[in-house]
Amino acid sequence: MNAHHALQCHYHATSALADKLVKKGRLMTIPKGKFLCFQDQPTNEIVIPLQGVLGFCPTIDEGTTLSYNLITPGIVLNDVPFILGQNTQSDVQAMTHCTVLTLPFPVVEALIATSCEFSKMLNLSLAKKQRFCLTLFRLRGEKNTPLKIWLAMQAIADVTCDGSIPLNISTLASLLNMSRNTVGRHISQAIVAKQVIKVDIGYRLVDPMTTNRQPLVA
Repeated sequence: MNAHHALQCHYHATSALADKLVKKGRLMTIPKGKFLCFQDQPTNEIVIPLQGVLGFCPTIDEGTTLSYNLITPGIVLNDVPFILGQNTQSDVQAMTHCTVLTLPFPVVEALIATSCEFSKMLNLSLAKKQRFCLTLFRLRGEKNTPLKIWLAMQAIADVTCDGSIPLNISTLASLLNMSRNTVGRHISQAIVAKQVIKVDIGYRLVDPMTTNRQPLVA
């Protein structure tokens, strides 16, 4: 998938907007394992993922990190530092081979002032992130453990470009503030029940459209 197609497919950009973004931006390939940016680093550009999976890698304790592999095409990076004037909020690492398009902040400002389509593109990304964060906050109070894990996996599938859940057990447990053993046990049971399948990076719900009200097997 080339850059124009990726922008139209994942960001709902028109052909004209995709042409403009590619012309004004800079295409970059990021090998698997390479860091795109580091926590608290000044930044002067937004990053538009076009291919691959990127992960937030915050430092939890001294020498301890977790990778939240939640950034796929459709989720813009550095929009919050652009809006609020802050530094980057976390290390960001390529979990697979990635392609991104970067746009300098002055270009972003000009596009926002002249293009409603570009503003809608940024708003869509922000809305996806806000919905995901609000879902996680709501799930903190869920007492039904299988349902809590199931709804979290659905929320992740909703925010990734291909419906995958590119997290491991430890990271999913961390998101939910739950025991790794508890999360791992329920996912293992769901795999046996053919509700979830293991894929190269993480998991995938077998049929989320028809089972979206069913928790993982108890």
